[in-house]
Amino acid sequence: MSFVIYFFLWTLILYWIHRVGHKIPLLQHIHWDHHKFINTNRTFWQWNNLFLFNNTWLSTFDLWLTEVIPTIIFSLLTGQWWIFIFYYLWAALLQEWLEHNSQIDFPFLTCGKWHRIHHRIQNKNYGLFFPVWDLVFGTYIKVR
Repeated sequence: MSFVIYFFLWTLILYWIHRVGHKIPLLQHIHWDHHKFINTNRTFWQWNNLFLFNNTWLSTFDLWLTEVIPTIIFSLLTGQWWIFIFYYLWAALLQEWLEHNSQIDFPFLTCGKWHRIHHRIQNKNYGLFFPVWDLVFGTYIKVR
């Protein structure tokens, strides 16, 4: 399989984990901590991101449950450790700043204004990196 196929398969898995997490009450409660904090956060990067620790313990648990552990398992099962390295660099150095910064509006990327829509309308814009799965499964809302 090519790198692109592994990448899109991995993002498909994370898309569905994120989407299902919004449907199961316990997971909704855990994920809501992330949504609540991000909506009031004005700091877009913190040193604790290097340890994949988010703003609170509950938000960190959400990150590990919905992204970190699935990425480790995916990398282990496929032998594609470059995905975990890519993910770690993204999560530790860029995600907080790019994904939640309302000043950013990159076409075809799921960061900035696009992802902030998900924080307002929680059944839309679940994707990570590219909105391809939101387009395929009908959960896409365009940034206006």
